[in-house]
Amino acid sequence: NQMERDTRKEMRCSMENNSIRHEIVSSNPDIDVRFYLSEDSGSYVAPHWHNSLELVYMIEGSMVTQFENNVRQTLHPGEFSIVNPRVIHSVTAQKNKALVLLIPSAVLEKYIPAYDLLEFHVDMHPEHPVDVTRLERIKKIFTDMYIVYDVRPDAYLLKFNSLLYDLLYTLVHSYSIRLTDKAVNKRNRSINKVKNIMRYIEDHHSEKIVMEDIAAHFGYNPDYLSKLFKKQLGLTVMQYLYEIRLHKVVRDLQETDHSIGTIFEDHGCTNYKYAMQLFKERYHCTPKEKRREFRK
Repeated sequence: NQMERDTRKEMRCSMENNSIRHEIVSSNPDIDVRFYLSEDSGSYVAPHWHNSLELVYMIEGSMVTQFENNVRQTLHPGEFSIVNPRVIHSVTAQKNKALVLLIPSAVLEKYIPAYDLLEFHVDMHPEHPVDVTRLERIKKIFTDMYIVYDVRPDAYLLKFNSLLYDLLYTLVHSYSIRLTDKAVNKRNRSINKVKNIMRYIEDHHSEKIVMEDIAAHFGYNPDYLSKLFKKQLGLTVMQYLYEIRLHKVVRDLQETDHSIGTIFEDHGCTNYKYAMQLFKERYHCTPKEKRREFRK
């Protein structure tokens, strides 16, 4: 629908203009959050973060979200996931249909005191009957939000916002843990180091760079840089470099008429054979086939 097309366009523009490292999330025009039905034919989003609390409720299909320390969460129909603000994560999606809710930090700050000390987690397979009932209730809130927003009866905003506040209240009281200032500061220091490295890699992705160059730029030991990056992203520095390069390649395949060889060269893929191998592994097709898919 139009709302979903607009959302994808805004997300794409923000990722291009502000880079994949930081996804800018804009709210729907009539509500304080971003809420939409996503229909994905299969995609990959490289490691990134945003300042919003992200919830995804899977209706059909599946997706895998990867967090630091190589922690992976697979989402199946009838399950939902939570990604906390400022957490670096990547997403590999099979063909799916899902409800996506992004709650900006301004909303969280307005209604939840010291929200930045909270971490939200959900067990999708609880054993205790009370926990099972609570989980089913929050799922119903999620789906009711979509019904109200899709149908839009008279005064629908009253009902939608009441459901949103009920959802947030339940998350705070049933699915959150409170961190200490020390723990938050320690986590933020590590994340900020990695974000700076991600920014540097993206800014220089078209150049011939190696890990030793990146380590020297930040004054790190190469082994320390390698371990830090692997822990936070689940990727090596070079793997992330090629993820960025391939992301740029795919964008140009869609938006330009440049030759495939020129596009690969423009984004630092001078080892054409290796880059082509990675492209096929990531997108399960050739660049020519991907461009044809876009033009359809």
